[in-house]
Amino acid sequence: MSYQIRQIVERTWREHIGLPPEWNAQQITTFLDQQTTSISVQIEARMGTAQGPAVARWKAENPGREPDYSTLTALINTGRQQVTEEVLTEALYDKVPVLDEPLPDGPGEPVDPVVAPGERWRFPTARTQEPDPDLEELADRLLPARSTLVRVMAAHLLQAMREDSQPLPTLDDGPAMSLFTNRLEAGMLLDGQPLDGPGALVEMR
Repeated sequence: MSYQIRQIVERTWREHIGLPPEWNAQQITTFLDQQTTSISVQIEARMGTAQGPAVARWKAENPGREPDYSTLTALINTGRQQVTEEVLTEALYDKVPVLDEPLPDGPGEPVDPVVAPGERWRFPTARTQEPDPDLEELADRLLPARSTLVRVMAAHLLQAMREDSQPLPTLDDGPAMSLFTNRLEAGMLLDGQPLDGPGALVEMR
């Protein structure tokens, strides 16, 4: 049973979905353990193989070739993250009730969004407030021609990857760099953020 998934399951049920008030502590623990086990089984089943769907897609797109170690590691991590987020959305986040009535005007307590673990870099309330200085420098080196906003978001993504023990991209590793850039741009587009603008460190040629 994944401890990280167990935490996500418990927080979502307690804070966003709601548990029956008549349940005692043992009933709640048993239920949350069952939910966590079910989600973990679905993740492993959807991975299909030990390497996962991302590696299978890469091999299908590159017939007769095998990914090198760094590419393989990045593909496995990316595939597992995508599968985990898909299963959590279907089995957990979709159960969060949607308010039919508008919220009252005026100040109130902020509501934290339910954030998939691999997407917290996109949410100020869920991510580490300030990326490590060396990761800010790495973002500048990896994306010197991109806007300030893109490089700031890249640093937050690098911070989340480090915290999740995922390999960081390098300029010498083309496949890992491509996966990183695709993930960064996809997240920014989902949030309606521009992918260009002022603030590049070097002039585009």
